[in-house]
Amino acid sequence: MTFERSFMNFVQILSEEETTPEISPSALADVGKEYALRSIVCIVSSLKDSDSSSEPDVIIPLFGPVPENEPPAYLFKNTLNGRKTVTFHVYLRDNKTWNEEEYQSFAIVIDVLMMHTERFLLGKVVKDSALTQYLTGLPNSGGFIAYATRLCESGEIMNYDSFFFNLKSYGLISRRYGLSEGDEIMKRYAKKLREFCQQDEIVAHFGGDNYTALIKKERTKAFLKYISAVPVYGMKNDRKEDLKVAAVTGVYAVDESLKEPGQLISRAAMALSYAKNVANKPYVFVNKAMSTRIYRQKQIEDRYEEALSSDEFRIYLQPKVDIFTGKIVGAESLTRWFCNGVVLYPTEFVPILEQEGMVASLDLYVLRKTCEFIKNWENKGLEPVQVSVNFSRRDLNYKNLAKEIVNIIDESGVDRSLLQIEVTETASEDERLLMTSFLKALRDKGIDTAIDDFGTGYSSLSNLRDFPVTMIKIDRSFISNESIENNNNDEIVLRNIINLAKELDIKVLTEGVERVEQVELLKKVDCHFVQGFLYDNPMPESEFQKRLIEKKPEK
Repeated sequence: MTFERSFMNFVQILSEEETTPEISPSALADVGKEYALRSIVCIVSSLKDSDSSSEPDVIIPLFGPVPENEPPAYLFKNTLNGRKTVTFHVYLRDNKTWNEEEYQSFAIVIDVLMMHTERFLLGKVVKDSALTQYLTGLPNSGGFIAYATRLCESGEIMNYDSFFFNLKSYGLISRRYGLSEGDEIMKRYAKKLREFCQQDEIVAHFGGDNYTALIKKERTKAFLKYISAVPVYGMKNDRKEDLKVAAVTGVYAVDESLKEPGQLISRAAMALSYAKNVANKPYVFVNKAMSTRIYRQKQIEDRYEEALSSDEFRIYLQPKVDIFTGKIVGAESLTRWFCNGVVLYPTEFVPILEQEGMVASLDLYVLRKTCEFIKNWENKGLEPVQVSVNFSRRDLNYKNLAKEIVNIIDESGVDRSLLQIEVTETASEDERLLMTSFLKALRDKGIDTAIDDFGTGYSSLSNLRDFPVTMIKIDRSFISNESIENNNNDEIVLRNIINLAKELDIKVLTEGVERVEQVELLKKVDCHFVQGFLYDNPMPESEFQKRLIEKKPEK
């Protein structure tokens, strides 16, 4: 059979086959006989200066077995997209050699094999791109799950620990170097992570500064040490600046409780959340207590909207008392969540709602209910007292919050003077600006405002000067000391705060009053208004109505 005929058979069979690494023996059967072919092996290598230079060579057995430690009879080298070299190693039978005409003819076969290889590699790139993070070239979540699934199916996953980590202060790096150079730094960081990993380990990039990894258990300690300060560099004004990128990490030590690959991510991510928001540590391992806490948090998040629409939140009122007259002068609305027969207190659910940006809807709900209470008292002929509603600092980002508060009060038909809005003081300069604007907007609408937990924030006296409020609520820590020396210091501080507030025409109330001696101290410093268990616990609205009739607390 002539070369032309055998070549045409080769091309026709190859064009009809699915694009796979191996060429079917029938495609090269005629050419193989004519040219004494034993094997053709394709080796794809990255060029030295390319982004993928650290990647291992890809070996593609096109035809026949892959000989070991045997030099090929002939080499044919091509360049692919200026980034990779494709080398065809050709092995012949019986030490056969070709003449020049045979060599040139077979070069045409190689050209076709090159096109076939390009098609295969292109298909592989498309397939891999769906599993690869575009910026760093590391596996994405799909790539991570695919790799983890193979380990789970083989049972080898028990040899690994799973990591989920965020980069510390990466926003500062981006601001310093700019977005473009920030991306380059992220690429360098990813390359360093890849260099640390052994061939049977994986590090993946989920986008942003979110990374995950599967590292052999015996190398966990070394990996945690490594990602605590990964050395990279950034370019600033054409100068190279060395820097170290640290991470906050959650670690799941894989055990028999693993049911499916997705838990490798979710459990490590749970530990990361705990490390960042609770423990404030560079890394945390998953433990049972953490699992219980995170599970509880998810329950609260999932149930919240339904609970709000189902009126599962109940409003309790705690009286505010004038210690010189013994009469009730106001109240604070406090919320309890009656969830499936269990009473949840604000300390259990409010921080979670704040973290998830959901707390504003609850605060507005409490305001509506409070307005309903006041209107109900008026309808019954009772003389109402001013009631305060606490709004979270996180609410300050809520667009048109002050306007919505005013609308709720006005729609209820209650006089604005009967409501007071409390906000906890802040140490953040950004929050200070938002709070000042918010308090001023309420003041301009004739609504009283108060600073809660006064004395716990930074620069409290400057807050007293700058915030347009009608009342400050002094934190309980100022009256909780039992030693005589501390008590004397508290008396001095309290007296000066109260005198200063009075000169600024600001009322003062002290929270957390539980003992008679605390009342005596407050009388000495001329603080009239208090709130605490010594006088009354928070109570349902029906109970508070009874207090309104007498205008006196129970105790």
